Amino acid sequence: MSSRTPRSRIRRILGPATPDVVAGLHGKPYDSPRDACVEYLTEVRRLIGTEDGAAGPGIGASIGLPGLRHPGVETGLGVLRPTLARAAGRAADAAISWMTPPGYVRDTLLPAMAKGAAESGRPVPRMVTVVHAAVDRPGRHAYRLAFAAAHVHLAGPHYCDMLRRAGLRVHHNRPGLGARALVDSGVFLYGTPGNIAAQLAEFDRAGVDEVVVNVAGVYSEHGRPDAVRDLQEILAACREATN
Repeated sequence: MSSRTPRSRIRRILGPATPDVVAGLHGKPYDSPRDACVEYLTEVRRLIGTEDGAAGPGIGASIGLPGLRHPGVETGLGVLRPTLARAAGRAADAAISWMTPPGYVRDTLLPAMAKGAAESGRPVPRMVTVVHAAVDRPGRHAYRLAFAAAHVHLAGPHYCDMLRRAGLRVHHNRPGLGARALVDSGVFLYGTPGNIAAQLAEFDRAGVDEVVVNVAGVYSEHGRPDAVRDLQEILAACREATN
């Protein structure tokens, strides 16, 4: 993981969940997932002492935390599409995206986040992007690794909608096709450690502040030692490229 986050800080990642999960907890989906996220983020920031102001309606304005010392905490909002990116701009310390191509982050998510920040008169949050990767080795198959890493997300209509907006041909009923599209488009990075490092640099040029290298596909198919080896070699190549 390449990070510009101070090590003394802890990140708490929040998100609206899926409509069926929310309905199971509350009896119905949120009327506005965006508004629910902004309200929740604002209240969390108030409770941990990083946000001034009163609690939002429906959260419980009387709730408070004792004045305990704790490490610095960042609130991050998971974002895939412009609506929640704008919400992150309004209330989060960071936005965290998953499987989002660098061009999509640059052209879609970052402008929406900047707009939300301007509306609230606050700095633009940091952008964090999770990127799937695997080193090309004998006995491995890129499409199979991509499917192992991302098939659950590729079956989600909201993830597929994001990927279609980014120009990929995917459908939530065909996660196998989606896995091929991830590899063919370079959203799932596959190659030598040096090749992967060069592709990760595209996220930096797109304006991403932090890239999280995800080797879940290798972990799932080949086990922890191989996944750790991939991660070590990819990060070493990234360090070499920046020296």
